[in-house]
Amino acid sequence: MKADIEVKLQENLRDKLLGLPEFVVDYIFDLEFRKKQIRTRIEYAKDLRLFLEFLHKERIVSCEEIKDITPSDLDKLKARDIGNFLSYLTSYKKEFITKTGKHKIQVFTNSDVGKSRKIATLHEFFSYLLEEELIQKDVTKKVDVKVDKQAVIKNRLTPEDMQKFYSTILDDLNIQNKRMEIFHQKVKFRDYIIVLLLSYTGIRISELVQLDIDDIGINEKVMIVVRKGGKQEKLTLPERVMEDIAGYIQQRKALEYDTKAMFISLHKKRIDPKTIRAMLDKYRIRAGIEMKVTPHVFRRTFGTEHYNRYRDMYLTAQIMGHNSAETTRKFYADPAEERRSKSMQEFDYKQDGNEESSVSVSVEKLQKIAKLTGVSIEDLLKAT
Repeated sequence: MKADIEVKLQENLRDKLLGLPEFVVDYIFDLEFRKKQIRTRIEYAKDLRLFLEFLHKERIVSCEEIKDITPSDLDKLKARDIGNFLSYLTSYKKEFITKTGKHKIQVFTNSDVGKSRKIATLHEFFSYLLEEELIQKDVTKKVDVKVDKQAVIKNRLTPEDMQKFYSTILDDLNIQNKRMEIFHQKVKFRDYIIVLLLSYTGIRISELVQLDIDDIGINEKVMIVVRKGGKQEKLTLPERVMEDIAGYIQQRKALEYDTKAMFISLHKKRIDPKTIRAMLDKYRIRAGIEMKVTPHVFRRTFGTEHYNRYRDMYLTAQIMGHNSAETTRKFYADPAEERRSKSMQEFDYKQDGNEESSVSVSVEKLQKIAKLTGVSIEDLLKAT
């Protein structure tokens, strides 16, 4: 992981730990010794804060603030309290003050998948508390969220959608005013290369934001990617994108910034994943694409297309940076809709040896055959 990103994530984690009970903070630090990645620890801290806020808001525990909640409070919980928390996750509101000082209320929702992830956090947390003898029973043990084991095939982009993205950015489409036009001209080439890399390499957003200009080898046509867990991999870049990337690298090197980050914000710092997500949503709307488009939609699209083209699960797994080909099978080894439709349109039961056929033979060719075989043209025509 690049040093500047590591520092930013550590600051994020510290912010998430503020106001949490001491025993919860101890648990988050314990996760580091269990080799949990920092992004995972941040997500666990968010999940646990949400759970404690629910207990406090619903007055399931009696305390002034969530930092006052103790392990003994959790020991008094019943299974129905956990069930109520899962119901609460379906749709809940949070109030907060923005950086500009405005009061805002935001509604959050969770599908069964989202609920399953959060209950998994509680399972691990309560198991830790029980192991440390901070509680006497694990009230979450019998509560779970069943999610269909068969992976749901989620949204993917069509080639037409891809082209809409490229055209919307490069051709300055659907820009509403002069201010937006000025801003767009400042970021359009950067945004185009981001979309190009997402769609032609399938890298994760965490891998994209970590790219430095030195990670791109133009002559070798390769890119050094930092995968999950900090492992570095050399990924060959498609010919289709090389010219555009080379042009961007040349432009980027001309900017004498303190950071080596390949993609930078207007604040002259390494671009943030939130900025990229907002950028994709902006172009999605301008392009008239109705479905939600996230960086992972590009990854999913690439992975499925790569598998459908080469029909090699292990090859696709390596390109995607998966530790197991099973991940590839579950989420990407899915026949394209076009191929499925075509297979049904062309399907038929053919009887061996009884298929009708037609042969077209010119008069000149028949004359040559008749001369060679001594059979008249009339008899040849009858035979066909």
